[in-house]
Amino acid sequence: MVKFLKRWGIIICIAFAIFTIFTIKTYGVVEQITSDMLENPNDEKNKQNIARIVLNDTGRNVTFSPNEVLEITVYQGDLLGNGQQQAVIALSFGLKNTVLAAYTKDKTGENYTYIDDVGDFFDVRDVLFLPLNSDGTNIMIVREYANQNIGAYERSSFLKGYIWDDKNQMFQNVLNVPEGIEVTWNGSWDTSGEERWQKIEERSEFSSGENNENNPTLKLVQYQAYKISESTDKDNIPDESTFYTAKNRVVNQNYYWDDNWKRFILSEKKDKATGEKVAIIEDYSASPYVLVEEYNNMANNVAIQRPNGTIEIVPSNTLWELDGTPAQSTFFAYE
Repeated sequence: MVKFLKRWGIIICIAFAIFTIFTIKTYGVVEQITSDMLENPNDEKNKQNIARIVLNDTGRNVTFSPNEVLEITVYQGDLLGNGQQQAVIALSFGLKNTVLAAYTKDKTGENYTYIDDVGDFFDVRDVLFLPLNSDGTNIMIVREYANQNIGAYERSSFLKGYIWDDKNQMFQNVLNVPEGIEVTWNGSWDTSGEERWQKIEERSEFSSGENNENNPTLKLVQYQAYKISESTDKDNIPDESTFYTAKNRVVNQNYYWDDNWKRFILSEKKDKATGEKVAIIEDYSASPYVLVEEYNNMANNVAIQRPNGTIEIVPSNTLWELDGTPAQSTFFAYE
């Protein structure tokens, strides 16, 4: 009886193996992303398999279907500091939905295993990798473009930075900087009440370098303009030729990586109330919105990170320089 059961057990195992191989060959069911698939990710079969695996791994298989993927882009960089190239896979579902996930090669060197979900983005235009000298990893910089019609007609782009947190086994956001803005609105929509079309424009030149510790720095030269249209048609966005420049300036900002804060910062200040050191991670007085009179109160605020990791927006006059003198601007601007 025992021999009989063993024999049938072996037969069942063989049958299951044959069925599995038959299913994979017949229906193309693939459970792992391979190097060959990533070499040609937009081949229709590869695209379906990659999309299905990424959506399952990131828990988005209910939100999206593999059939909805328009394009897959693969970026390579050492995110784990192990001397190997990891794959960052971008699934594009159109201008307002892109899923980004990271994978690393397994021991065979042929298959990729899931690391983590980087996040949801609008349109990912590029992914860059900046080497971090302190621990050998790369900082991932995502260039995101957002076409949003939210009251005003807004198109904007951002630089978003991520680094692998080995302790917590997840990607941490270490940078979030507007790179370009174009906003058009009619004054009758806001507090000014003036029925005229207005526009804010910002375009940036972005470059990277290294500081004295050989860690990355990001330099942004931002060309900003506030424009007003001579058109009196409040129902239709006027032609570009009707706008004239009311105000403009050029802003220079320098972000640098700080190992103590584990992120890009503009500078360090001291909180007047607590006496603790804080990191300035965004200075709203550098925003192009301050060129508009109704919004220039933004210039009084900065975003800070505290030593416990919390991020807050506070008035800049609540901070000192580290030596106890009044806080200075974090950027240089000229007209």
